[in-house]
Formats: sequence, structure tokens, C-alpha cells
Amino acid sequence: MKTEEKSKEWQGMGDEIVSGMLEWRLQHPRASFREIEAEVDRRLAVMRARMLADAAMAGRAEAENEPGKWAEVCPQCGLRLEKKGKKKRRMQTRGGQEVEIEREYGVCPRCGQGIFPPG
Repeated sequence: MKTEEKSKEWQGMGDEIVSGMLEWRLQHPRASFREIEAEVDRRLAVMRARMLADAAMAGRAEAENEPGKWAEVCPQCGLRLEKKGKKKRRMQTRGGQEVEIEREYGVCPRCGQGIFPPG
């Protein structure tokens, strides 16, 4: 992950959340505390999902690109998995946002179990 680039991107998202929230508040002057909280949470969930996806992809990409560093093992056999190419996986954050992550997929040479390594 290019830290400076991501930092600027995330800061930009944060600025958009703040300005959007100020605009929302002007449009909803009688909103209750719970309504305000729900709107803040909704907006922050989008940024949180982006940060999670970016951070997860960056950490895994670094490990996968270093020779000899991709050493995921089968939980059944304990053998090192064979790389089978990149696969996409969709997950949902606690904030209800969908995140798609693409990582190396591995298969156990003994039992054939496919693994989408964590990280």
C-alpha cells in the first residue's frame, strides 16, 4: 500500500463525510439524537469498509509477492498449499457494507481442500 496516497484518499473521504454530515444536519434541523447517530454511522461505515479493504489487500499483496513468503498450510494435512491463482471473495463488515477482496487461492496437494487464506 502506498501509504501517502492512501492517507490522502482516506482524508478526502473523511472531509466528504464531515461536509456531507454538516449539509445533512442543515436539511434535518429537528433530527433526534438517534437519527443523527444513525446517519453518522451510515456515512462512517462506507469509509470504514474502504479502509478495511485497502488495508487487507495491501498486507496480503506484500506477503504474496515476496518469494517464499506465501506459506499457507492446509488445516487438515498441514501441507503447504499450492497456489491456484487469485480469487475474489465478498465479505460484509459489521457496519453492513460489502467489501470485495482479491487474494491468492490455494489447494492442498494431498486432500484437495481449497483455502482462501485469511488476512
